[in-house]
Amino acid sequence: MCCIIPTGLALPHNYNIALHNWELSINVRLPLKMESREKYSKDTYYVLGQTISHEEDLLHEFKGHRNISIHDIPSHALASAGAKERTRNAVSVSIGGMLNSGHGGTIYLGVADNGQVKGMTLTRYQKDHIEVSLSWTLGRYTPPVPESRYSVIFVPVISNKNQTLPQKIDEFVDPKRRSQLHHVAQSNYCWCDTDAKARKDIGKLPMAYVVEIHVHPWEPHRFKVSTDPLDTLSSFLPPLHLTEASACFFRQSCRQLRLCLEDVRRLLVHRVQEHYTLKVEALQNEYKALQCLAQKHSIKILPPVHHNTDDRGTKR
Repeated sequence: MCCIIPTGLALPHNYNIALHNWELSINVRLPLKMESREKYSKDTYYVLGQTISHEEDLLHEFKGHRNISIHDIPSHALASAGAKERTRNAVSVSIGGMLNSGHGGTIYLGVADNGQVKGMTLTRYQKDHIEVSLSWTLGRYTPPVPESRYSVIFVPVISNKNQTLPQKIDEFVDPKRRSQLHHVAQSNYCWCDTDAKARKDIGKLPMAYVVEIHVHPWEPHRFKVSTDPLDTLSSFLPPLHLTEASACFFRQSCRQLRLCLEDVRRLLVHRVQEHYTLKVEALQNEYKALQCLAQKHSIKILPPVHHNTDDRGTKR
């Protein structure tokens, strides 16, 4: 099974849906606008076996696999009999936690839990697959994640510090083959994985990479609540996203906490209270500044009017 999609779900025009045995196999082509998203610098690389300087924390997560969606997790990575949880979490869980925290962060694919760089060999087609899978998965979030909230960088991995990294990584790419649809949201191999295996079998090993998925902080003032009294609430509170599996996660330290409905309510109440507390402080400071200005010019300012309200918040 690739993925069960609810009846009536609208999909973008570039999604080819093939019905087979009452299931939907999802095939996605790399949009042309995504071809320029990859960044590469000859001065940026990792050394195989090196240990990354920072540990897993609020802003950094290490992954030894590239299962983006929960549907990508293979059966052998599922929990053993009697256990309720998977032995491997999809990358989307970490992305969801970082998005909902508002602070963002970076997920490193190809780095072990202890911070040691392992890398993962990827052909151009497999790199396309990762970008396609990310786009499809984050497009299934509620609300969908805009492309401005994340970026992907493929950083080469070299065997030792003395190795010279070429200015351009040469790899034959067939444009017609690259335009093929990728099979996402499934644990089976895509055609790009079969192609990569065939290359390895004849001794053509692709470059190894660490894939950095950067989740950008909530942009309005970098998640700092605005002190401008005229700014609206909705513009400065980051949205809470549900993943493609309709679960809500929140990044705390180096873990993702799964939030229940009550947790979400408390988080929203806290954010709203913090927002309006700073608003009130800003208004009080502005009022004091106006008082000082009025005294300087001998202008009398009437004191603020306090309205009494009943339990329902109605003025009396």
